[in-house]
Amino acid sequence: MNTRVSIVSTVLAAVWCGACEPAARVALPSPFPLTYGGTPIPANGIGTGLEFGDALRGQERERAEVLTALLAGGIDDRASASFAGYSGRENGDHSGQIWRLKLRLGDLFGRRSSTSLHFAYATMKRSSDTLQNDRLRTADVALPTEFLLTDPAEPNKASLVIGPRLTYEQYTDFLDQRQSKPALYPGLLGGLHFNVWIVHLYAEATLLHVPKDLFRGQPYGGRVTVMPSIGAVLQIGPSYSWGGKAKTSAAVARR
Repeated sequence: MNTRVSIVSTVLAAVWCGACEPAARVALPSPFPLTYGGTPIPANGIGTGLEFGDALRGQERERAEVLTALLAGGIDDRASASFAGYSGRENGDHSGQIWRLKLRLGDLFGRRSSTSLHFAYATMKRSSDTLQNDRLRTADVALPTEFLLTDPAEPNKASLVIGPRLTYEQYTDFLDQRQSKPALYPGLLGGLHFNVWIVHLYAEATLLHVPKDLFRGQPYGGRVTVMPSIGAVLQIGPSYSWGGKAKTSAAVARR
């Protein structure tokens, strides 16, 4: 009887512990979210999507992976905004939030181009008794320009994206403020955008410099790396109209 009770207790303890968070520090991942190119996404209406990309984890700035789900809205081919939840893929990872805003600046490099100002703010926290009490905040600014590669009259479109990017990170350790560290990541992003009916597919990569620093006496960073991301958005509403407004205005003027 005592043996049976012991076996049952062991199994229950294993199940219970499996549902618990691991008794170890889990550093927070800093995302480099998709900019979604130089056009608003969605340009008009609403959209929802998924992203998968690389991140830098903790003060050690080690490579990690994050998965993101978003809801977005856009208006008049001029602006879009989105809210997203993201999480790392390690056991014990918490979820964070990403807010994004994009304002279209115009066709600065010709009629088949579109340049936008992209801003993203991300935050994540994790507290585990006396083991860990960390907070991560990042601000991301980019100036992506998108160049249309296909005919504007075609229903399906492909475009190239390129532009500068600057990401600021503040990692705060409330248990040991000496380990709280800021970081600044200058970079250059490039990518592709495919639009097929209501589906928008993106692939972006950011070439950036990871600054060198010390964490608990060990050196980290001091390298150049590439941070890739892919994503898909389903849009309800008209897609961005390449030169459509200009053509309409010219037709009205001729009348």
